[in-house]
Amino acid sequence: MIIDITFDNSGKIIPSYNGSEITMDESPYMIYLATTGMCSAVYVRAFLMQRGMSLEGVKLSQIMDYNRMTNMIESIEVKVDLPDTFPTKYNKAIKATVDQCPVKKHMVTPPSVKVTTNLDVEVGA
Repeated sequence: MIIDITFDNSGKIIPSYNGSEITMDESPYMIYLATTGMCSAVYVRAFLMQRGMSLEGVKLSQIMDYNRMTNMIESIEVKVDLPDTFPTKYNKAIKATVDQCPVKKHMVTPPSVKVTTNLDVEVGA
């Protein structure tokens, strides 16, 4: 399962799956899955803009090992495709920049999730 993340002419981040843009109207689950790559794209964009580099030809791919039996993602790779003109001296730095993405950090060390309702307080449950 691969989610592609590209930039439009204004630098807007566009996630897509199988050639279709991922939107909330289509699938909140797909938006959730795409957030690691989208967050990474925010950091890549900032990195390039701080150095006066273009977003042209830059694409990210979020490659996921999806287990159809459990309906869960087992691993995620964020691949940053950079243009031929990208200085190789920044390769390590851009990977370190992507590693700062807080969504990625939450995927690596997920929080606990608890479900409550307003009735819990009223009943004392």
